[in-house]
Amino acid sequence: MSAQAGTAKRLVVIPMKDPSRAKTRLGTALDADTRATLALALFNATVTHLRGALELLPEGEVEIAVVTSSPLIARLARGLGLHLIGETPAETGADGLSAALETAANWATARGYAAMCILPGDLAEPKPADLARLLSHDLSGGQAVLCPASDLGTNALLVPLPCPFRFRYGVKSAVAHRQAAEAAGLCPVMLPLDSLRADVDTVEDLGHLLAQQPQMLMREGAR
Repeated sequence: MSAQAGTAKRLVVIPMKDPSRAKTRLGTALDADTRATLALALFNATVTHLRGALELLPEGEVEIAVVTSSPLIARLARGLGLHLIGETPAETGADGLSAALETAANWATARGYAAMCILPGDLAEPKPADLARLLSHDLSGGQAVLCPASDLGTNALLVPLPCPFRFRYGVKSAVAHRQAAEAAGLCPVMLPLDSLRADVDTVEDLGHLLAQQPQMLMREGAR
């Protein structure tokens, strides 16, 4: 991908922690190595689905970046040809996700991107057509777009740059992001795309994923 961004381009940012620290809520079902395998498999699947979405959009309109403090994820991102945005140590604490994405938004703004889409790396099976619909959404008129999770978390967020509000990731963050966007003078649009509603955070989520994709935990181990 090119290092320079035109003023109309958009950036998709995937925030990723180190796989060794990922999916701790699945600790009752999976050991640490298997949780790391799952995190890597979901990350690679997300990139694959995103690339499928980009094929449905005008060439060069959207680029992909990863924000991470993990050397392993950084190596994978470079190998995949993605932009890499590094976190600082201060961005890995309790409020680390929101802080890391503030860094990503500043990075993207400085490079001339017009908008940024935040997409978690643990969605169960985002469909390229849904991702393309989100990434091509018209933001004219001061819109911001939220794709809520089933538990009202934020499974995708598309904002203009520079973003006029601070990110509010956490419990029921879709509600918090909608309120923050309204307070900043934006018009938030809730876009409940079916394939973006499910992520993999709980044992129940894992059961649904493996019922649909039983090979998921084998993908990384076979490489």
